[in-house]
Amino acid sequence: MALTLPFAHQHALGLHLDDEGLLGGRMLTAYNETERQYSTLLYNRIEQLLKGQRNELLLLRKYPREPGRLGVMPTPGDLDRVALRVHFVERMATDALVFLSAHAPGGPVAQSVDADGHLTEIRKFPTRFPHIIIERLDIYLNGDHDRPDHIQWLARRLQNHRRSMRLNNMLDLLGLGVEAAKLLIR
Repeated sequence: MALTLPFAHQHALGLHLDDEGLLGGRMLTAYNETERQYSTLLYNRIEQLLKGQRNELLLLRKYPREPGRLGVMPTPGDLDRVALRVHFVERMATDALVFLSAHAPGGPVAQSVDADGHLTEIRKFPTRFPHIIIERLDIYLNGDHDRPDHIQWLARRLQNHRRSMRLNNMLDLLGLGVEAAKLLIR
């Protein structure tokens, strides 16, 4: 008797077995020493965001009029930013965005114009983590609304996990106390 996997399961295995998947064979990424340091810094900062030790993290800023230019998270002074190659840094940031993303549509676009006439659009996107969102900002300068000056993706914590855990624990205890009181009254 031959066992066959349901189609949906085969598709899931395909996602996990490709080069980028959980179980796939990976080729070594050819980072230079500075990119290794940057990759470790990004990895640690994502972990800090998830643990509630950091409230926001700039993941990427792109400049559509300058394709060879990227903005990234602040780095320590001893990290040689000039040695970072744009395509590797952009790939790291994109991987981080995909990792966090819930692959869901964003919310409504909010627009504002500052005193200098610069238009900003902001849109929130959900992530797989309940208290973290991704904010996309498109900034249009000097009334040029054909193409943004820059686009920025920022992961932001909406609620500090540690504080909410304490509050949730207190509410749970209060709820147990109320339930216990109800049992005693009956």
